[in-house]
Amino acid sequence: MMERLEKILIANRGEIALRIIRAARSMHISTVAVYSEEEAGALHVRQADESVSLGEGSLNDTYLNIEKMIQAALQSGAQAIHPGYGFLSEDYRFAEACAEAGIIFIGPDAEVLRLMGNKMEAKQFAHQLGIPVLLGQTLEAGQLNGEAKALEYPLLVKASHGGGGKGMQIVGSADELNGKLTQASRAAANYFGNGEVYVEPYVEKARHIEVQILGDRHGNLVHLFERDCTLQRNHQKIVEEAPAANLPGAVQEQLLNAALSLGKETNYSGAGTVEFLVEPDGRFWFMEMNPRIQVEHPVTEEVTGIDIVREQLRIASGESLSFRQSDVSLKGHAIEVRIYREDPEKAFAPSSAPVNFYRLPGNGVRLETDLDGDNEAGSQFDPLIAKIITYGESRSDALAKMEYALKELSVHGPKTNLLYLKHLLKETSVVNNDIHTAFIGEQLQEHLDGLQQNRENVSREVLLAAYLYLGFLRKQNNAADTWEQVGFHRIKNQVEIAIDDQLFSVTFHSRNGNHFQLQAGDKTFSVSVKETDTQRLTVSLEGKNHEIFWSNHPVAGKWLDSDGFHFHLTSPDLLDDYHGEAAGEEPGTAENEAVVRSPLHGKIIDIQVKHNQIIKKGEILLVIESMKSENHVTSPRAAKIKSIAVEVGSQVTDEMPLIILEDI
Repeated sequence: MMERLEKILIANRGEIALRIIRAARSMHISTVAVYSEEEAGALHVRQADESVSLGEGSLNDTYLNIEKMIQAALQSGAQAIHPGYGFLSEDYRFAEACAEAGIIFIGPDAEVLRLMGNKMEAKQFAHQLGIPVLLGQTLEAGQLNGEAKALEYPLLVKASHGGGGKGMQIVGSADELNGKLTQASRAAANYFGNGEVYVEPYVEKARHIEVQILGDRHGNLVHLFERDCTLQRNHQKIVEEAPAANLPGAVQEQLLNAALSLGKETNYSGAGTVEFLVEPDGRFWFMEMNPRIQVEHPVTEEVTGIDIVREQLRIASGESLSFRQSDVSLKGHAIEVRIYREDPEKAFAPSSAPVNFYRLPGNGVRLETDLDGDNEAGSQFDPLIAKIITYGESRSDALAKMEYALKELSVHGPKTNLLYLKHLLKETSVVNNDIHTAFIGEQLQEHLDGLQQNRENVSREVLLAAYLYLGFLRKQNNAADTWEQVGFHRIKNQVEIAIDDQLFSVTFHSRNGNHFQLQAGDKTFSVSVKETDTQRLTVSLEGKNHEIFWSNHPVAGKWLDSDGFHFHLTSPDLLDDYHGEAAGEEPGTAENEAVVRSPLHGKIIDIQVKHNQIIKKGEILLVIESMKSENHVTSPRAAKIKSIAVEVGSQVTDEMPLIILEDI
């Protein structure tokens, strides 16, 4: 038996670092956080018992720097390193470096990481065990030598040494292959430090099912049943649940046995996930094994009652699992959604504006988040804001609780996928679990159209009433001047209020600041407003209650949140209010504009045009990497490239000029 762990270093950041800190604290284990200099005040740094700076720079200089991680552990006296997920968690070189330094790596052995980290070798290994596999082949951009035409399409391009859907590309024809290989390889090198990619057959209409396993160093190996991770955008999960609904018992048994077979043959120790594609007819295919904790591990914990991170720490200490396979059973249903800084209307491109206000749900909902204050993140960090997990006795119960939790959640500042998730979880196909991995992509425009219709249905009178209260009448309640208290309420007041770009002329008459008459157009409404919590109002309009969240807009006016939709309100009749361009909003480029500006913060990783080149409308000009996502900037019109203001490697910010166009 190894020496009991007393101090561990967490080679990660954000919500997973906080999750590990909580588990370690419950076991009386001290924690050491690491951070890049721009995150010196982050919540995971403050929550840990100690912290070590990784300095400034890119991911390769900080969270992907093996030497710095080892030095931080040695400097702090940590006995072990927990890699979390992403970053170095699947890098066998990191596990080897830990062993050489006498540090325990909280995960499987380096040899297992090397095998499973190479997705092609992992497939061959599974194939030899008799597990169904979609065999693929490694390819390099620019060196196809006729292979492109010989392949069967559609194909999926994937990173050989990383997971999480980063950089995956669907290839529909030979003409697309070289460009998709280049893009996927670039993403793989950026996220995993290795640009090798491979292709495999693309299976349409399949579900993504994964099995959680745990193994210790005493020969004990168990499964914790399965999770369904089918709902994905850009090949990355946004909704996960456990167990998988409507999965035939025979298929479930085969998946569990296949996962245990892989674990047994590799003498697996630690937490791992074996991922499969399951077709409608029950056929399944091994995809990969992720030898680490998963983002979605909470749903499995909720339905089994087993703390997976605590078990990781027990295993690393040399202890046996705290339970046996016969002790593992399923109870109820759990669902997790990932709230991201991203804009569904722009193909889920990341939104880098800082969070200036948020409210999280309560009432027994499990939250995994590092939201704290402004919580502004640099472009190299994950756009994940929070994970919301609900549990119910049935799937319908868990969905109902999630619907209420998302109604309580509010985030102001960046674009988020919150509204999209609300809409998605009410879709008949989702409620009936009639989905596949391409479902979101296929239904996206229909979903967005539905959201736009719902936004148009939000009562403008409720928004006007809330803003009148905040901007005008609330001040009267607090007025110190007696004449203002008495006289101001006896007159009619007419003001102009802008909701986004639409201007309204409003007349109101108030007996006190909370009750007033509102006239908008040819209609008059009786209104009362109550402050139910900090930055939350209940607006009663004609006897019907409406909940409004609000925050001060960074430039002018206020954000009002009604039914989850954000509206920007300003008034020229307020001295402390003025019109200005909204900080954090990501402007588009009109077709007749000469300047193409950056839609977000990030780094230029590819420029696809040259000076004096003639381009078409919609043609890709350059690629910006932001928060682990590649974002294409396209031309708003047919034009000629007059000048290029940036170069590969340039850091850019919102609205920064990128390219100057001129008429052809």
